[in-house]
Amino acid sequence: MGQIKVEEMTKKIFVLFSLIIYGAVLLAAHNYQVKSPDGRLLVTISTDKQITYSVKHDGLLMLLPSPISMQLDNGQIWGKEAKIAKVKKVSNNNIIESPFYQRKEVVDRYNGLILNCGKEFELEFRAYDEGMAYRFISKYEGTYKIINEQADFRFDRDYRSHLAYAPRGGADGNDRFNSSFEEMYTETSLSGIAENQLIMTPTLIVGNEGKKLCIAESDVISYPGMFLTRTEDYSNVLSGTYASYPEKMAPRSWNDSFYKMENYADYIAKCDGVRTFPWRILCIADNDIELLSNDMVYRLASPSRIADTAWIKPGLATWDYWNNWEGQGESGKTIDMYKRFIDFAASQKLSYYVMDSGWAIYEGNGASMTKPRPELRLNELVKYGEERGVGLILWGGSANFTADNMEEICRYYAHMGIKGFKIDFWEYDNQRMMDLLFKAAEITAKYKLLLIYHGCPKPVGLNRTFPNIMSYEAIKGLEYVSTGIVGAYDMIDYNVIFPFIRQIAGASDYTPGAMKNLPIGKLGWAPKASEGTRCQQIALFITTFSPIGSLCDSPTNYYANKESVDFISRIPTTWDETIPMHGMIGQYIVMARQKGNKWFIGGVNNKQSRIITLDFSFLPAGDYQMEWVCDAKDADVNPENYIKEIINIPSNRKLVVKMAQGGGFAGIIQKK
Repeated sequence: MGQIKVEEMTKKIFVLFSLIIYGAVLLAAHNYQVKSPDGRLLVTISTDKQITYSVKHDGLLMLLPSPISMQLDNGQIWGKEAKIAKVKKVSNNNIIESPFYQRKEVVDRYNGLILNCGKEFELEFRAYDEGMAYRFISKYEGTYKIINEQADFRFDRDYRSHLAYAPRGGADGNDRFNSSFEEMYTETSLSGIAENQLIMTPTLIVGNEGKKLCIAESDVISYPGMFLTRTEDYSNVLSGTYASYPEKMAPRSWNDSFYKMENYADYIAKCDGVRTFPWRILCIADNDIELLSNDMVYRLASPSRIADTAWIKPGLATWDYWNNWEGQGESGKTIDMYKRFIDFAASQKLSYYVMDSGWAIYEGNGASMTKPRPELRLNELVKYGEERGVGLILWGGSANFTADNMEEICRYYAHMGIKGFKIDFWEYDNQRMMDLLFKAAEITAKYKLLLIYHGCPKPVGLNRTFPNIMSYEAIKGLEYVSTGIVGAYDMIDYNVIFPFIRQIAGASDYTPGAMKNLPIGKLGWAPKASEGTRCQQIALFITTFSPIGSLCDSPTNYYANKESVDFISRIPTTWDETIPMHGMIGQYIVMARQKGNKWFIGGVNNKQSRIITLDFSFLPAGDYQMEWVCDAKDADVNPENYIKEIINIPSNRKLVVKMAQGGGFAGIIQKK
């Protein structure tokens, strides 16, 4: 009996010793791993001296061990010599309701690890089927400053990349961060990137065996946005780079609508107490098509802070700036002209009229958004629009819509019946500007006003937190040909690049819909025209996502092209589901989007005419017909020519379509 007790005690001691050893090995090895739910993505975190993470997908290396850290003003460096006190495994499989997005539900399914690094901070890693992300979490009490953040993305070879340079990104100092975030994409090797040249995110890397890796960020609240740079020492490394904190913001230039940043500090962010920091994201796709429906930025953003969203109404809008107020410029900014735009919107059942610059009084060098021009009788225009089912959205500059006056402005115009604002000229993403963007969303939501950001940083998920945000520019949209000054703007190639990269971040205020369409290479200095076919202009309302979609052309041109605008006016701006059908970056794109019992198909092509076979196998069982517009046979030379017809979707769910140079097609599918 005593021998049995000794044996039992020996077993218990062995088990206890084994558990202690297991725990010691787990912590002493300084390596932790987390896999995506489908098991294809593996993140390995090492905490030996410097915290690093590496990423594999299908066993293929995506990222080499990449160091991450945060440097504080008190001398601490979170991420170096870290002591892991506790590791918590987390898993999630929920649905995020997303009524103002490209699908009404987003699956939030991941496995994760939270590394407790003592009293000061934690690190959270998540592995999704379509990418991975990590963020720092502060547990620090009191105020502190972030001197810098290290976010490296280290690749094992000299991969190709698709990226957009910041326009002043090669300059010295913090002025190089000044950008409208509207730039063309460049394809280059990592080693071909100019040293210390600022790169805007999202950035796309063509990685191991052609897998697509997109670097992005989400939930950037009270913190600067992330650019990337390549340093001379590490040719295959992209490193996060951030604007310093500006001590002074002052109005500058055109009617004091812009800000000028001055007196930059030696830190990037002021912080106070417990908080989360932005998610650093690596999206991973097997092919180009998968990039078109990546939801990583949206799902990682903070949940909605608006309890009742019933008042938020997406929709199409007419807009006066691109067509220069029916070609009349300043002389066209009259009450009669504004009523003409409202009448047009009403005739097409468009939801809104975006009134651009000129409705407010300009005093000296400044514009006062609190003082509409009395001769326009804005109250009367609001009532005129309401009677016809058209809401008014007012344009303004960021330096006229300040932290001090935006509450007054919102209260005044909400009471008048204005539906929202389009605020322009943000042009920075340092912490102070990101705080101002946040406050603008918060205050407009308080007064049930919609918001469009223009001349702004790219989306980082704030549209989930405040779904009254209808769109962001941060895109080289059709506005760039409104004056005929085209320059290096290759709109045809751009139209089949940005959906794969920029639109991963969120909505794009591209403003298509030109009715004067010119052949490839003939745009030149022709104002108020687009390059490529009429069908491409229509299809862009489907391939581009924007909960408020502005039609750029004039009422006169739309009345003269009634069939085209009638088709555009039937296209929704938010969706129940989105399915990328076909596409290659820089070549072509075909998207299918569902709203109710209808599917909307849009195809956009580059400068090479092509024939493709559409695969409609995603449609449920049944017989379907499609009303569509497609390029005419002579659309290469006469791009305004198209065919409109109703066809049956073949029983084998295959349909051959030809797209002209700079061409496209758009279709509306429903059951017979």
